[in-house]
Amino acid sequence: MIRLAVSSLTFEGFENTRFENLFENAANVGYRYVEFNCWYPEMLLPENIKRIRRRCEESGLIPAALHVSGFGGNTSEILTLNTMHKLYAIEAAAQLGCRRVVGSAMQSCSHLDELAAETELLSKEAEKADVLICLENHCNNILATSRDYEYLFERTGGSHIGVCLDGGHLEAAGESIGSFIEKLSDKINHIHLKENRFFGKKSFCRFGQGMTDNAAMVNEMYRRGYSGYMSVELSPEIGEDGNFQPFTMEDRRYPLELFKKLERG
Repeated sequence: MIRLAVSSLTFEGFENTRFENLFENAANVGYRYVEFNCWYPEMLLPENIKRIRRRCEESGLIPAALHVSGFGGNTSEILTLNTMHKLYAIEAAAQLGCRRVVGSAMQSCSHLDELAAETELLSKEAEKADVLICLENHCNNILATSRDYEYLFERTGGSHIGVCLDGGHLEAAGESIGSFIEKLSDKINHIHLKENRFFGKKSFCRFGQGMTDNAAMVNEMYRRGYSGYMSVELSPEIGEDGNFQPFTMEDRRYPLELFKKLERG
């Protein structure tokens, strides 16, 4: 099974919102599954998780994943707090029925051993709750390429600890998607769809304007037995060059035309 989802940032950007634009428009555009970007503290409060579930029921949307702030921590205190945060995120994901907690490494994370220590603590709890931990690759981050993941998985693992493959971020970091999949396909448990313009340089762009072959990525993962979601990320980072044009509903609809046909099962 492969299903197309959309990240809430595609409708809300990086703002601390109550997902009102998403709930008002995502189903009308044509999306059914949603990855909720819950980066701010209040977003995981019990009343807000209940609200997300209620609003999804009202709007016909289905939670696919919770995308939370980064994993790791460069001090014992931060690592402790972060581990408790991720334990609650696992619980919240189980309550929503979405079975996926997605996140990259904290920018302040100084060594992959910190990330290994946290995921080792989370592994058994994730397995008990049957919630997947999906560690996302980010360019300009300690967790960016296959070499970083290979180091990490030599030190931690478990059936519910895996990789969120973001093809746009990977090409921005200077690694080909094919090479990454060849090495880590059995650990990939979530996919982000993002487009990057120039290989080896962070240059995110609207879909259809870059070089990232998201369709080939998804098809190769399906050939290798992947089952899960492919989640559209129309990133506000497209405007980092100072030439940002606000997204239109057509910008948000176009990925459906590109990727809906890649659904399987």
